Amino acid sequence: MSGISYRNHTPKIDIRRFLAPLRDAFTTRPGGLSWPRAANTWRIAPAYVEGLIRPGSHKTLRGIGKRLDINEHRVRRFISESPWEHNAVQDHLNEHIPETIASPEAMLIVDDVDILKHGYDSVGVKSQYAGSIGKISSCQVGVDCVLAVPGDHYNADQLTWPLGCELYLPQNWATSDEFEERRHDCGVPHDLSFRTKPQIALELLARARETSVPHACVGADSGYGELRSFRKQLRDWSEPYILGVGPKDMHVIPESTPIEHPEDASGIGRPPSEPRYPSDVTPQSPEEIAESLTDDDWTRVTWAEGTKESLSGRFFRTRVRVVKRVRKRRISEEIGWLLIEDAEEKLRAWLCWGLDEWSIEELAAYAHLRWAIEQFHKEAKQVLGLDQFEGRSWKGWHHHVTIVLLTYAFIATERAAQGAAARPPPFPEIARALVYEMATQIAESEGLERLKAEEVGKAMVRGLTDW
Repeated sequence: MSGISYRNHTPKIDIRRFLAPLRDAFTTRPGGLSWPRAANTWRIAPAYVEGLIRPGSHKTLRGIGKRLDINEHRVRRFISESPWEHNAVQDHLNEHIPETIASPEAMLIVDDVDILKHGYDSVGVKSQYAGSIGKISSCQVGVDCVLAVPGDHYNADQLTWPLGCELYLPQNWATSDEFEERRHDCGVPHDLSFRTKPQIALELLARARETSVPHACVGADSGYGELRSFRKQLRDWSEPYILGVGPKDMHVIPESTPIEHPEDASGIGRPPSEPRYPSDVTPQSPEEIAESLTDDDWTRVTWAEGTKESLSGRFFRTRVRVVKRVRKRRISEEIGWLLIEDAEEKLRAWLCWGLDEWSIEELAAYAHLRWAIEQFHKEAKQVLGLDQFEGRSWKGWHHHVTIVLLTYAFIATERAAQGAAARPPPFPEIARALVYEMATQIAESEGLERLKAEEVGKAMVRGLTDW
């Protein structure tokens, strides 16, 4: 990137204007009352956002305070002690999605994100699965929700808007007497009960629904998609979904299979309480279905253009009814498309409900749109320091993560504005351009003309980073 601009555009940095509608969220309690140092809280908020955008690996409280020449204790109070409610800020993200991003073609995606941690005193830390490294490790796990809008042609053109993130508290942390002192030390709310990751995900989706976030369907990986109660709640909400399922774990029968209803039962013995499939029908897993297919049964689908080549694969879909209990031949009311991809590294499968009229190309494209939340996790960590908070408290964790979401939204707003007339630049490129402009504005504040200030700003950034 040459100079301080990208695509012949220089961004206008106005974090305070972006945050202005959030003043009440940062200065009042849920009941509407304020507190003595609320004005200080409001002054630190844009500084913390700026500190997360600035380059460097030290996005800790000390690092942010040092970079912005703000007393570390003030930064620490803002994150770990200030009474502002993280839910109020996350509510704002749901209620105020820019017109350049909001779209009825978007997908609501839920997932979990791990934050690796040493020691076990920080809130929620436990040896549990960490998706970022693919194994069990000492970490915290958050459940988050984003809105992803597919690009017209290119995979990287999708737009992502963060909607919320909550810490998953493992069951022993939430309920065990052994953890009572740790819960107290970390400030875990007294009325907080144990919630599974899918339950937290449903709460985040419920908030998006309550605020009428426009979207076409819900997406998640098999960690959520395989849970029947999760899928049932979405159906009760009439929420279409494309959810990952395990190729070996789920069993289905063809939609056209005749069903035996309880009222039709006759003969000796206790009649069934639920509908069943005939005894001569054998349920199959996605893997078993795939093994029975010939080459002619698969359809080659290109769902987007990648940075180097077209993104395509072999797909098959079929209408199915989900089986609840194989041994007792119990079936569910869940009927939809089973989508299978014969990927090179492994077989993938999705259950698609409420999308009966969608083509196989549309289903494949949205199944892969779930990639957006993984990219969000990567950018939030590498660019904004999502995983660098060193505090131990419940409040501090949620405050830091929420400001990361807010900062990501600020950058996403600029990215979407640039994509209105052309392809949106990559997220890291936007972040860099914002940093160059910050440095330029500092130089301008010292009385330099714009062109000279740009040169000085560029030199300042290069002197402090490896850019």
